[in-house]
Amino acid sequence: MSAQDNPKFEVFGGYQYLHAGNVDGQGDGVNANGFNASATFNLSQHLGIAADFSGSYKTDTIQNYFAHVHAYTYTFGPVASWRSGKNLKLFTHALFGGAHLTPTLCLFGGDPSQCRGDLSFSGFAMMLGGGADTRIDRHVGFRIFQADWVYLPTQAGGHAKNVRLSTGLVFRF
Repeated sequence: MSAQDNPKFEVFGGYQYLHAGNVDGQGDGVNANGFNASATFNLSQHLGIAADFSGSYKTDTIQNYFAHVHAYTYTFGPVASWRSGKNLKLFTHALFGGAHLTPTLCLFGGDPSQCRGDLSFSGFAMMLGGGADTRIDRHVGFRIFQADWVYLPTQAGGHAKNVRLSTGLVFRF
């Protein structure tokens, strides 16, 4: 295996879909779109350390209100990876850190300064999952998929009925 097949540093950036179940203690949950970015330092052929950052956004209507939800995560942890042939890499990770969620309610046709944005909260976040990357060329790859089970904070504690799916480009150095 050459050094190019086992880069020291990888950077991922792409699209993220997040299903966050019942983060406000009411309703069925939120389906949000956003971004996912991570950087992985590979310690060896099969083990690395990752820093993962993401943002998800959703605007919806609830009765006479606009509801805006912003969710940001910042997690870190180990990554294990395996090569399956020349062009496919499978990986799994366990990421731990924090999240900040900001739900905001605004009355239709009301004064924007009267929006309720005091509902934000932060807390512990955890993501367990993995995915598959394929090689485009020596320094660029495509993340076919990344799927994570996500533990997010809520106003009443923590909530574990969350799923995150990501896809995008991987740059190798």
